[in-house]
Amino acid sequence: MIPALAAALLLAQAPPPAAPNAPRTVHASGEGRISVAPDVARVAIGVDVQDQSLARANADATARMAKVMATLEKAGIATKDVRTTRYSVEVQRSFEKSSAGAVIGYRVTNQVLVTVRDLRRLGGLLDQVVAAGANDVGPLSLEKDDTSAERARALEWAMSDARTRASVLAKAAGASLGEALQVTEGGRGPIVPVAMYARARSAGSDVPLSAGELDVIATVDVTFAIR
Repeated sequence: MIPALAAALLLAQAPPPAAPNAPRTVHASGEGRISVAPDVARVAIGVDVQDQSLARANADATARMAKVMATLEKAGIATKDVRTTRYSVEVQRSFEKSSAGAVIGYRVTNQVLVTVRDLRRLGGLLDQVVAAGANDVGPLSLEKDDTSAERARALEWAMSDARTRASVLAKAAGASLGEALQVTEGGRGPIVPVAMYARARSAGSDVPLSAGELDVIATVDVTFAIR
């Protein structure tokens, strides 16, 4: 009885037999990269005000931001291209031993993210908002608003790249490449070069902007049959 039970346990633990005529496969990854010119800029613009009085700090920040928003509107920036990203009131306290914890002032921050669709006007617009009272500008990113067509091409190139790599592997194994059995899309969105617009611009220090190019990258993981 015991030997029979032991044999049953061994059979239960044994791995299932390999499927007959299981396809031989090779796995490869591919990458496609398309360079594109940016057509929009997104930049953070805001005000940062500190004062011993919360009322004064808030009033100053509100007045400055109203002028900034009016400047953006006058420059033709659409409402949908201005999005509030931060509004905060920070209590500032003393760290001196004699008065540690005492309130010594307040800091009010108000910031919006602005999308600029005409890059030729970017430098002039930033000058205007700084003149209107913005003292918290940047960083900014240069992007392409719609990369769907470029991503489709990048995927095609990624698939071709994966097939080339798999063909080399199959040949090294003494086989020839067959059809793709499984394809998994990976990849990333556009790689966006970031240009920092100096916060010191309001003090007279300028940083030149360069659009450059963006890379739209797509990757695929593919399993091919080999024969």
